Amino acid sequence: MFDDLEGQADELEREERDALVDELRDGTWAETGWRQLLGGRVALEILGGARVEGEVTLANDHVVQISAERGDHVVSADAVLVVHASGRRSDDPGRVAASLGWGHVFRALRDAGEDVVVRLVDGSSREGTVAAVGGDFVRLATPSGRAQDVVWTAIVMVSGRT
Repeated sequence: MFDDLEGQADELEREERDALVDELRDGTWAETGWRQLLGGRVALEILGGARVEGEVTLANDHVVQISAERGDHVVSADAVLVVHASGRRSDDPGRVAASLGWGHVFRALRDAGEDVVVRLVDGSSREGTVAAVGGDFVRLATPSGRAQDVVWTAIVMVSGRT
């Protein structure tokens, strides 16, 4: 009889422990944002049907930078639709890296002086070199010599060398 009672007590203890483990796991997942899963090699499906693959070099609330074989891509965090992650979690960005956004990206591209391709939310794209960086826009000098001001809220992805 005592063996029966001890067995039932052990069973109840295991059930309570398993329930607690499930609650803790659910709590951990509930506190995890998708950008925290962007460590190592990833593929991102973004607005407009594009897919970008490579190594994550920066992920914050504003942008995700991917280093790929044929260039670097910076994707608006708001334009990411689906994430295919390697399963490795990213390191938390430092205070400075967490605040970097389009201004930093475009100043780096301007300083590099290389051509960039800017993909927009409507599926179109613009090509040129960065001529100036405003508070909420970038001025591109196009191959024809004309300047175009592209507002940051319209940007899905920028490709070039950073």
